[in-house]
Amino acid sequence: MGAYEAVAIESDGRRLAGLLFGTDAGAGEPTRPGVLFIHGYGSDQRGYRSRAEAVVGAIGAVCLTFDLGGHGESSGTRASLTPLDHRRDALAAYDRLVALPGVDPNRIGVCGASYGAYLAAELVSERPVSRLLLRAPTLVGDAGGRPPVGITTFRGRVLVVESGEDEVIPRSTIAAYLEACGGRARHEVIEGATHALTDPRWQQAFVDLIVDWFRDL
Repeated sequence: MGAYEAVAIESDGRRLAGLLFGTDAGAGEPTRPGVLFIHGYGSDQRGYRSRAEAVVGAIGAVCLTFDLGGHGESSGTRASLTPLDHRRDALAAYDRLVALPGVDPNRIGVCGASYGAYLAAELVSERPVSRLLLRAPTLVGDAGGRPPVGITTFRGRVLVVESGEDEVIPRSTIAAYLEACGGRARHEVIEGATHALTDPRWQQAFVDLIVDWFRDL
């Protein structure tokens, strides 16, 4: 595993554990894009370390992964935290990434999976994002079972990635996100893949999509 820097992110009184990748550029170098990764519910940032490293290696971006409140090494109890709390966590992580020296605030990408994809779609209504990748995005009851309103007016580029044999996210949910984007989103399917991408081939296919999507960020 490549080099990374452990960071603490404050979010509404909670301490979020994060990892920064690609921050070793020298002073005076041109600004670089930033990519924020948001994991799913019941998961943590560990699954995104190799993906962040791939993006750093391919395009030289600065990447940030983090644990949502009540997950991984972050404080808080999962049962007591709401989607609004986790939305605040995503915003706090975004702000930490954008504030880093050398990161171009006009070249920010966000990649989320499942519940993390829902949070990523929420985030674009409150922060500027150039490019968005949503893998197997879920719907949350607090939002009335619909994709976040912000995604309907988002003018950046969107990629929606579907697992071909997803046992958690129905195709109707994927269709709802694509419809909410008004036909502007690119749609890719990882054929045969389950929701958790349990086969290394599916994991690699997702990494390839991430790198390709953010390559010219």
